[in-house]
Amino acid sequence: MTCRIASSHGRRFAVAAVSVVVLSTSAGRAQDVTESSLKAAFVYNFAKFTEWPADVLSPTATFAACVLGDSPTRDALDRIVKGRQLSGRTISVSEVQLGVGLRSCHLLYMSGVTKTQITAIVAAVRGVPVLTISDTDDFARGGGIAQMFVENGKIRFDINLDVAKESRLQLSSKLLALAAHLRGGPGAQGW
Repeated sequence: MTCRIASSHGRRFAVAAVSVVVLSTSAGRAQDVTESSLKAAFVYNFAKFTEWPADVLSPTATFAACVLGDSPTRDALDRIVKGRQLSGRTISVSEVQLGVGLRSCHLLYMSGVTKTQITAIVAAVRGVPVLTISDTDDFARGGGIAQMFVENGKIRFDINLDVAKESRLQLSSKLLALAAHLRGGPGAQGW
């Protein structure tokens, strides 16, 4: 069953990638768009529209973007952030393992892990300013902050604002306005 879920995600992201390529090509700007590069772009943009507490991420600190279970997306994210800064901070992209150093990440993107593993990971970083992101079904409902999914050939996302607030993360109103579903906060659309 896990394999079917993973391949279902892959097919949905592939459809979204094809849609982006078709749109780019029709506009005369053909680009090499892959599932991993789409995911990485979304992950990077989640970070751009999030503020961390000053006591956790000082102006001179390096921003730690961690990826668990998805080496191609880690590589794509590394390419995207190369030479860029996030609010004046250098960005470091690394691959992490289950249970090792997760609380030192500012952002944690995970994919290809089981729901049981996700439950343990979310519990391990609960209340810590770590922006958790995944493409796993029911991730935001299960205690993660942002969940990406494909709907009608477009990448969409759900936000669990209650968990973000508990983690002392401030999500931009621009990001919240784009969410397909929002849990917690004023104007929440629920699940």
